[in-house]
Amino acid sequence: MFRPGRLSFFFLLSALALSSSSAAQQRAGTEPVPTNPYAAASNWTLGMMTGELDGTSLRMANEIAVALNDGPNLRVVPMIGESSIRNVTDLFYLPGVDVAIVQSDVLSNLRRTKRMPGIEDRLNYLAKLHSEEFHVLSRMKYLCLAELTGRKVNFGPAGSGSALTAEAVFEASKVQVQPQYLDYPTAADKLRRGEIDATVFVSGKPAQAFERMHHQDGVHFLDVDFADELQRDYLPAIMTHDDYPDLIAPNETVSTIAVSAVMAVFNSPPRSDRYRKLERFADSFFSKFEQFRQPPHHVKWREVTLSTPVPGWTRFPAAQQWLKDHPESAAARSGTALSLGLEPGGSEAARLQLMFERYTRDRGPVSGDDREKLFKDFMRWYQQGNLN
Repeated sequence: MFRPGRLSFFFLLSALALSSSSAAQQRAGTEPVPTNPYAAASNWTLGMMTGELDGTSLRMANEIAVALNDGPNLRVVPMIGESSIRNVTDLFYLPGVDVAIVQSDVLSNLRRTKRMPGIEDRLNYLAKLHSEEFHVLSRMKYLCLAELTGRKVNFGPAGSGSALTAEAVFEASKVQVQPQYLDYPTAADKLRRGEIDATVFVSGKPAQAFERMHHQDGVHFLDVDFADELQRDYLPAIMTHDDYPDLIAPNETVSTIAVSAVMAVFNSPPRSDRYRKLERFADSFFSKFEQFRQPPHHVKWREVTLSTPVPGWTRFPAAQQWLKDHPESAAARSGTALSLGLEPGGSEAARLQLMFERYTRDRGPVSGDDREKLFKDFMRWYQQGNLN
């Protein structure tokens, strides 16, 4: 018959024996190692660096991630970027960043200034995406860009794509201001309180950033002239009441400029792991492109033609080959909508699209580069009042 003390001693010895056995197994390496459920999927997971939280590119990247999700075969992880310039740096040096959405004027500036020597050889583009409009939101007392002379105007964070575009626009417009380098939410709050006179923001319309701004706040958008100095890197654009019903009157249009968003990738060696991952991404993205044009996806998808080239830059070889192999696909066909930032289906968009088609009717088929030149000529013609 066991006594209580002996019984406790027995259990203690058993526990020590089991503990000793477990430790011995660990030392011998026989303890099973938990399986990493992400091990296989990580080989086909891409990081996509985008714009600011309120920017259009983040929403579009999220829509890409949802549409292309294929379990362990392909996964896209959107990331909030610091700026277009930093996005390029992250693409080159930050592990896990495989795709970056950047402004085309930023790429032109980096190549022109040689800030990143040899960038044209290190960077490819996978596709040219939507247009991002240059928004200038000012206090109501200012009626044109020139009236901001000497005033406090927020350009966006230093080094950001918005700041670079703002510097180009105000220099081309010969308007000298007191630039502020604030994030957009801070600038919007200061604009409401009258502490600054205007703020700029570069994003595809309708931008979520302006959902919290209203005409009652005493603010409105200013026109931006399509100056000669801007025609190298930008396209003309307009914004209407359909885009911002609380900031633009029903019969009003705001003329501005737009810059292209570009899906940039690192020029990886063929047959490398990174190249194969981007190749799989390009195949899935291009194959499913038509669904992005349908609701409830962002209206900016409807102005995208993936086959449109980015002049001066080389397309990622696997993407170029895909377009060559699928000439009748939605991704390869030329779109009929204007790349003017107009919402397809809107009355103003429909009217301008019809006029553009008439404008180009006698010119026959045109390439992507020629079509962009025609856009510029057409919008210059439009802004001179020829559609009235």
